[in-house]
Amino acid sequence: MAKRISRGRKAPAASREYPGPTPNYAWPVLVGIAGFMVYANALVNGLVYDDQFLIVRSWLVERMDFGSVFTTHYWAGYPGNETGQYRPLTVLTFLLDALGGIRPYRFHLTNVVLHVCCSLLAWMLCRRAGLGQFAAGFAGLLFAVHPIHSEVAAGVTFGRSDLLAGAFLLAGLLFYMRRPGSRWDYFFALVAFFCGMISKESALALIGLVVVYDLAAGIGRAEGENLSKERNAKKDRGDSIPAGLDQLAGEPERKELFRRILCVCRARWPWWLGFAGVFGICLVVRSAAAGLAFTPGGMTELVNPLFGASLETRVLTAGRILWHYVVLLVLPWRLSVDYSYNAIPLAASLLEPGVIAGLALGLSGLWVWGHSMGKWPRLFFCGALFWVPYMGVSQTVVLLNSMVQERFLYIPALGVFAIAGIGAERLFRRFGFGVVVVVSLVCLGYAARTVVRNRDWRDEFSLFSSAVRAYPESAKMHQAVGQVLAERGQMDRAILAFRRALSIREEAMIYNNLGNAYGVKGTFEQAVGAYRRAVDLDPHYAEAWMNLGVTAMRAGEPVVAADGFRQASVLLPEDREAHFNLGVALEKAGRPDEAAKAYRRSAALGNAKAIFNLGTVLQSQGKSAEAVAAYDAFLKQWRGDPNASSEARRRIRLLSR
Repeated sequence: MAKRISRGRKAPAASREYPGPTPNYAWPVLVGIAGFMVYANALVNGLVYDDQFLIVRSWLVERMDFGSVFTTHYWAGYPGNETGQYRPLTVLTFLLDALGGIRPYRFHLTNVVLHVCCSLLAWMLCRRAGLGQFAAGFAGLLFAVHPIHSEVAAGVTFGRSDLLAGAFLLAGLLFYMRRPGSRWDYFFALVAFFCGMISKESALALIGLVVVYDLAAGIGRAEGENLSKERNAKKDRGDSIPAGLDQLAGEPERKELFRRILCVCRARWPWWLGFAGVFGICLVVRSAAAGLAFTPGGMTELVNPLFGASLETRVLTAGRILWHYVVLLVLPWRLSVDYSYNAIPLAASLLEPGVIAGLALGLSGLWVWGHSMGKWPRLFFCGALFWVPYMGVSQTVVLLNSMVQERFLYIPALGVFAIAGIGAERLFRRFGFGVVVVVSLVCLGYAARTVVRNRDWRDEFSLFSSAVRAYPESAKMHQAVGQVLAERGQMDRAILAFRRALSIREEAMIYNNLGNAYGVKGTFEQAVGAYRRAVDLDPHYAEAWMNLGVTAMRAGEPVVAADGFRQASVLLPEDREAHFNLGVALEKAGRPDEAAKAYRRSAALGNAKAIFNLGTVLQSQGKSAEAVAAYDAFLKQWRGDPNASSEARRRIRLLSR
């Protein structure tokens, strides 16, 4: 006979089971499949924007020069883009993808596979940090499908360095956490750190993360305890949870907390020193191989409006930037490939809503994060996953060559997702499967937005147009739209786009492009005016001076053209075409002596055409012997059109009579 349960006593409540499959492999499979599926439509996209400079037009890729990859800077394959970035491992992957020819889908497939790997590493890190299956699974899914990562996964060169640096950072941290005290795991962590550093400089955050992990894992232990000893794995819903961050003996007093921090530092500093040593090696390699320091390059107010701003403006704008990132993480609707001037205006007052919200959120978030050190080690570690890498891109510690970029959040977002996973897990324990429905809808909504966002990357016009729609005050993106339209031959629309960009910010480059568009249309007077404005803004802009000269010649103004070519030849003293064009303009302007001098300079630089023109000038001046000598020199060097050689011989015969 079955026992009867007394009505006066409640039966113990059954512990709420976690939703979804319980085997350990189910969550990573789901994360991996989700990460690949949401970016499947990106595989048909083309190569856009920086892909043109780093891949399509790169002499490194064209020549398959693997040796030069390690002795040049990141942008070396495209002359004129000098930066302080040394990322040979990233460039090496471009060359490997291009073996057998440049096929865009191969580059995109590599990015998608790397993103899937990073998503799986993110899930593994959450599990290693002590998060339960549901919390870690939700965090991994958010990392895999969130639209904030579309720039990294769908944009080839925009994301490749972040993907590699992120993968090595996560792998290095996992090795470090796996078996504290294991020299092999420590060695692999150092190797991963080095590989991350030669992929992108953001991997430097690993040093801060290993320090935070040691503090979080060791701060609740008694002084003198061997920190390399792992605690016995306990059972959590039928499977083991890794050692480390879910163990803390109450909240220590302030003095006791400081004592334990010192204890951890004394025990672990030799291990931290290894990472500092690897960083030092990276600095030596950068300097010896490519002559680079550890500083950003290519910084202008157009790409980063904070360049040259006051400290007060930087701090206030940093608050606005943080709030912008928070909005994108929650509602990733207004996504853009570019946030240069004036997509996000600089903060002018502490009373601006975005500034207030960002500073309040940042300061309170830092306070909670610091306070959690003594109470909630898992929360402290997850918070560090955001704050430590975010400090480097917050525009407070150092100015970067971009003020805001979605890819800057690739690793910091994991900290937010991990905390969201912890919160979702707690809500599930209280409210049950309704939380599962909400979580599923959130992931599906983000995944759908990612799929739609991937389509913006199919070509340059769609990408730049999406940026203009999202942030109409971006001067750089209006200029980019105009450039694409000009390449398509739609000059009227291109001119409108360039003028819109100039209404936001006057830049010499934009005026130069506007002049090019006017020149193609045949409105030479307006083209000359645009070029003049370009060189007024930047007197050292050699290309604009050259374009001014060419257009003025087409407009029948050789004197104006000569001024343009003369400035170009001063700025480009080794450019034989600049000197040759100067000679042509001076000859047309009736200044033969100056023209002859320009032709001689061009001829000295190896321009055979200049020798022929020199002969023409000398012949017109009645200097027959010198003209014959010039034509003879031309015949010795000329390897082009035979008609030109015949004409030179005819003139020699004529002058020799």
